[in-house]
Amino acid sequence: MFRKFEIKKWEMLAFIVIIGVGIFLRAYHFSDWLHFEIDQVYDTRIVAQAVENGISSLPLLGPTAGGGRALRLGPAFYYLEYASAMLFGNTPSGHAMLVLIFSILSLPLFYFFCRRYFSATVSLVLLSIYASSLYLVAYARFSWSPNVLPFLSLAFAYAFLRSVDREEIKKDRWFLLAIFLLAVITQIHFNAFFIFPAVTVVFLFLKRPRFKLRIWASAVLIILVAYTPMVISDIINHGQNFNYFFEKVDRGPREKLFLGKDIAKAFQHDASEYSLILTGIDHINASHKLSGYGLGAGDDFPWRVLALIFLGIAATILLLNLKKEKDQKRKDFLYFSAILFFVSTLYFLSLLRIDHTMYPRFFLGVTILPFIFLGLILEKLLIMKFHTIGLVLSIMLVFMAIAGNVQGLRQYFWQLQVVNKQPLIVETEDIFPNTARITLAQQYSILDYIKARVRQNGYPVYLAAKHEYEPVFWYHLEKDGIVYRSAMDGRSVYAEGNYFVIAFSGEGIGKHSKEFAISEEQNFGTLAVYHLEPRVGSIIAQRQDESQSEIPTEKMQIARLFTWKKMFEK
Repeated sequence: MFRKFEIKKWEMLAFIVIIGVGIFLRAYHFSDWLHFEIDQVYDTRIVAQAVENGISSLPLLGPTAGGGRALRLGPAFYYLEYASAMLFGNTPSGHAMLVLIFSILSLPLFYFFCRRYFSATVSLVLLSIYASSLYLVAYARFSWSPNVLPFLSLAFAYAFLRSVDREEIKKDRWFLLAIFLLAVITQIHFNAFFIFPAVTVVFLFLKRPRFKLRIWASAVLIILVAYTPMVISDIINHGQNFNYFFEKVDRGPREKLFLGKDIAKAFQHDASEYSLILTGIDHINASHKLSGYGLGAGDDFPWRVLALIFLGIAATILLLNLKKEKDQKRKDFLYFSAILFFVSTLYFLSLLRIDHTMYPRFFLGVTILPFIFLGLILEKLLIMKFHTIGLVLSIMLVFMAIAGNVQGLRQYFWQLQVVNKQPLIVETEDIFPNTARITLAQQYSILDYIKARVRQNGYPVYLAAKHEYEPVFWYHLEKDGIVYRSAMDGRSVYAEGNYFVIAFSGEGIGKHSKEFAISEEQNFGTLAVYHLEPRVGSIIAQRQDESQSEIPTEKMQIARLFTWKKMFEK
């Protein structure tokens, strides 16, 4: 590939340095600072049972979609995570290695994708921003099904464009690879399920590539095979997941039209989320939520205006370039970009139409768009008649993007470093919707403390924590042989029991103060652990009967999943 692009030595050196920086940012303290909460525990438990009991224990359906535990996507992510766990260990970090590797692979792939249209210089500049993007780095550092979308969507775009390239010798193979990636992508996230098939159909309609009948048949076969687990599951379960799907799609006010403010908010979300991806600066999420026509007031106003101006200029350049471009390869690149932008914006508009909350993760599948738009602007600036002005403006744009990301990354890594040492509550909806940084190393420190107390008397453990963290600590405890007995609800208190409350530092034990007194408090930075002693009047028995032990909710949900093993047993 490098020979094909005739890359110079300095460009090769810059490429290696940028890739190295990108890998460092993604891999630095990857295991210690891993984000591991309720969604990760749920997925890890599902895949772990297949690692321990055989591949037939994998489910026929994948992660949940649209909230709750009802509607499910395809199982592709679980199968990918299974491969990761088999290769790198049945541990939280072993399961998450898949996301890290995909993110690293996306770095060189992004450069080669950009080279289909941009010069080596512009491509390297875009790669430097891509490698240091706070948005992309943060989503590369924990396991979650949407986190693989930046790589998969980029790989799909690259393979798809090569499949319609007149100069490409192996068009058939690239097309089948693109279809395979499409089948995987649509099982990863609901947004991708709606956006990418539409992009594919529109692009194929415009290009009308001439593949042999057997290639088209092979493409259909790939999709059918990829969706076979879901089809089998619905046949056996009488269309249960299919019905859930239509219930989700059918919700919302039918009579509501595309109002002006919805359209304005859709473009504002595009502009502001693109800005977040490029600069790491958030001015639209959490406390910055949009209202009305989306410009708001205060400190966010100028940023939103600049973001809209950026999007407007880039979209205009895209359309003008489409009209003027003569080189078919470059024109295909522009066509694909325009279709992806139009379809994704229309889809996000449909979400706003039903008052759906927009999250930054919704843009993981279209992360290439802001970089393409920035590249189009840089390209125009660098060929301006007044070259010096264009160069200065280009440097300012690039500096703003890299400086914003560097500042964001510095703060992000500092937070991850100190969470085990000092209380830290932060607004983090730019990355995921919670208000704290909790690392895997911090969880292990808490686990060591709990185990040390348990070793002193050998009593059963009862635990209470926030919804996001209680399943996490039970996952860790059960890995060490400490079994779940029952929920710590205050109604069943035993003399022989180790009772712990895990809360944000300074929150105290809350409602549990009636039945328990604090025996010991241990601070772990963001979290505090309280070892409790039952009050005499609350005790109902000396020790819980083991035969009355309960099963955690998430384990019961997992046990109900339909697996390949259950299918063969029917």
